[in-house]
Amino acid sequence: MGKATEQNDKLNRSVMVSIILHILVVGILAIGAFMQPPPPPSGGGGSVIDAVMVDPNAMAQQADRQQQQKLDAKRAEKLRQQEAERQAEELKQQQASEQKRLKDLERDRLKSQEEAKKQAEAQKQSEQAAKKAQEAQKQAEADAAKAAAEAKVQKEAAAAAVEAKKQAEADAKKAAEEVKKQQAEAAKQKAADDAKKADDAKKAADAKKAADDKKAAAAAAAKQDADVDDLFGGLASDKNAPSANGASGTTGAKAGPSGPEVDGYMNQVQAALMKNFFDAQLYKGKTCTLRIKMAPDGMLISVQAEGGDPALCQVALVAARQAKLPKPPSAAIYEKFKNAPIDFKPQ
Repeated sequence: MGKATEQNDKLNRSVMVSIILHILVVGILAIGAFMQPPPPPSGGGGSVIDAVMVDPNAMAQQADRQQQQKLDAKRAEKLRQQEAERQAEELKQQQASEQKRLKDLERDRLKSQEEAKKQAEAQKQSEQAAKKAQEAQKQAEADAAKAAAEAKVQKEAAAAAVEAKKQAEADAKKAAEEVKKQQAEAAKQKAADDAKKADDAKKAADAKKAADDKKAAAAAAAKQDADVDDLFGGLASDKNAPSANGASGTTGAKAGPSGPEVDGYMNQVQAALMKNFFDAQLYKGKTCTLRIKMAPDGMLISVQAEGGDPALCQVALVAARQAKLPKPPSAAIYEKFKNAPIDFKPQ
């Protein structure tokens, strides 16, 4: 704002100076016109006659000078106006440029602030997940140590019983060894279970963090619920998608499903997958081929990546496993989709 005020002051000063100079030029020209010396009187010894001699050349020159003065004044006025307009336009452009610069700075500041906030939240969640995993690991180690201590106490008790009962030394020793073995196996199994619980807790925390990151990225995207054709833009390629004119696998008796039936069910499958697929713009131009196996009721049996971009395949697998596929409307449709490859091509 200070820079714009200073530029306005400069423009006002320039306009005032131009006006003053214009007035001075007009005044000087007017004074010069009135100060022309009168023509000298004619000589001779005769009597003075009250008459005025007019010099046509002088009058013409005077008229030319006045006309030139008017032209100069108009030219000066035009130049002054042009200069004022140029300075005003320059000031306008400078003000517009300054306003744009300030808006860009404010936008960048808000963007940086939002990114810093997201990073801080992600860091906080990561630290919490790591803390929970560490606590679970400590608990598992404590349980294992407790089981080992109990096994040691029981071993010592068995040894004391063997010492106290010398006559049944063989039987007592065998029983103690059996107890020791069982307790060791139980302790080992418990330790393995506790370690598995800790590992599962860590995996769950990592999965939660990945899901939270995906949600945050999805909130920043311009359009999450894009049209199926725009989002997948050729989700299933012609060479891999089930053909609408292909045979059903049995010759002669029954014809395969029609093209509209195949396309309609394919659109339903695409819509089901789309509900769990985000950040399409991040994978634009990439491809991942998935092989989907389903049950007759539409339940997903398995899904595997057969090739393509690794990052896209990882996200596509997660989306497919979370999707609830629609039930095939007929046995013929099921035969075409029960084990079908599909190309993911986000657009």
